Amino acid sequence: MGKKKNKNKVSGAVKTAAKTEKKLANKLKKELANMGEEDIAKVIAEIEREEAKRTAATEKSLSGPPSTRAYASLTPHPINNELILFGGEYHNGQQTEVYNDLLFYNPVNNTWRQVKAPGAPPPRSAHQAIATPANRGELWVFGGEFTSPTETQFYHYKDLWCFSLADKKWEKVVAPNGPSPRSGHRMVLLGRKLFIFGGYSDDGRECRYFDDLYTFCLDTRQWEKLAPNGRGPSARSACVMLPAGNDSLIIYGGFSRVREGRTERTHTHSDMYKLAHKGAWGWRALGAGAPARAGLAAAANPHANRGYVFGGVRDVEETEEDIRGEMSDEWQVLDLDTCRWHELTLRSDTQATTQATTQADMQVEEELDKESVTVVTDEVFTMKLGGAQPTSTATPTQARSNDTKRAVSGRMSAMLAVQRSVLYVYGGLLERDDKQFYLSDMYSLDLHKLNEWKTIIAQPKLPDWLGSDSEESDSESGTEDSDESDDE
Repeated sequence: MGKKKNKNKVSGAVKTAAKTEKKLANKLKKELANMGEEDIAKVIAEIEREEAKRTAATEKSLSGPPSTRAYASLTPHPINNELILFGGEYHNGQQTEVYNDLLFYNPVNNTWRQVKAPGAPPPRSAHQAIATPANRGELWVFGGEFTSPTETQFYHYKDLWCFSLADKKWEKVVAPNGPSPRSGHRMVLLGRKLFIFGGYSDDGRECRYFDDLYTFCLDTRQWEKLAPNGRGPSARSACVMLPAGNDSLIIYGGFSRVREGRTERTHTHSDMYKLAHKGAWGWRALGAGAPARAGLAAAANPHANRGYVFGGVRDVEETEEDIRGEMSDEWQVLDLDTCRWHELTLRSDTQATTQATTQADMQVEEELDKESVTVVTDEVFTMKLGGAQPTSTATPTQARSNDTKRAVSGRMSAMLAVQRSVLYVYGGLLERDDKQFYLSDMYSLDLHKLNEWKTIIAQPKLPDWLGSDSEESDSESGTEDSDESDDE
């Protein structure tokens, strides 16, 4: 009688891999214990348990603006004239703090309030959020990542949450067949469906970029993985994705790493695609969009069918040891009907009446800079705040472009939102000489008047950077830190 086969028997290679994995896990536990840091999965589970113990929502007014952060979500309230800020992170070169606070900004009285509600999600950054007026208002949040304070552990989420704006309660929505864990993805609302594309995940051993497309129906609460016709965008994170009506969306730019043999190189995308439903979902390539960038801020104005895109970064120099990112301060407007770009320009009533020469205007600007502009300087960055806008005899295009750029300095991963025809930009990240500065300033622009940027929160000075050059070099040699900024 033949010997029975052991169905549970595994190969020697699998056993060796399992032993290696166990050794690495034990080593990590010892290292975390030495640093006084728990396993990240346990930390997240404990936070979620503690949040579930809350029995009632509480509100409090903030005495000042929110703490400095990037990679948060800024979402227009679907009913009230408010903005909703959720999550984000702050890193000073030594430690990272990740948030799960839920903040509401009222632009009429310029106030912030914090809501602590039962069952809140664990802290996260580089997630996505969408609001809908259904059921008296809902905020939907998907994915993102959590970083331990010492940046030795990273955790990517695949969870979906719904916050009832009327009942002030969080709900963790459990549904099968959804996207894998990720951050740096993008999400839009078309009709009654959430559309989620791309992103990346890094478990410390492998960094993966995604080109998959999922929908979540808000009515049936079911996930579906779409397989549209045609060739769509390649795997990427930190791209722009904007809704175009209720049956199409547009994707542009983004960041990925491309493997060539045994080496990898970074790639910043410039291509643009449209996904539309004409009997079936299908991709259509639109050629090159604006210049190649990742980490752009984007927001749609559905009433005007326009998308607004700001900032971003692109890698302009790469060697085996160095990648230099170039920050942008450009504002672009995308016509969501024709898929054409044009520069966001400001109107100036004084342009038509002034008779001063360009040289005289430059002299006036210099005097204004000396008299009424606060200049904040450190060894890597200079920022001008305040000051009157001088008149100009430059051409309207030149003058408007300069006015537009002067208001908001170049950055990546800022938060952008349009609420009642007013464009808001908040925070973001500035990289200079291997240092990362998290910004906390905020501005608004009336899209009907297009006359001036208003400063809501001034940036008094750049936060201190506590990381050393050696620490920064070590982090850049891995898969995190500088690459992660582009990813999100």
